[in-house]
Amino acid sequence: MNWPPMLMHVKIENKNTHFGLWLPLFLLMLIAAVILLAFLPVILLCLLVMWPSGWGRWLWNSFKAGLASLWALKGLSVDIKNRDGIVRVTVV
Repeated sequence: MNWPPMLMHVKIENKNTHFGLWLPLFLLMLIAAVILLAFLPVILLCLLVMWPSGWGRWLWNSFKAGLASLWALKGLSVDIKNRDGIVRVTVV
């Protein structure tokens, strides 16, 4: 079973400082789940109304693709470098 990413590590390095911050993504997902549950009746109504025209299927597939993209973020690593320092973002 594939689990969504749980933590994000942001590390900022320059000449003077080496700063790292761990962000708990699972807490953000709890907030997102509450918001999704609040809007679920509206989303389902839109799906039902738009399904006969073909846009409902497109909306449903877009929702599934968004969730699949979120789950695929695990292992993402981004390094941004300039003259002054480096910023590294890693999703664990």
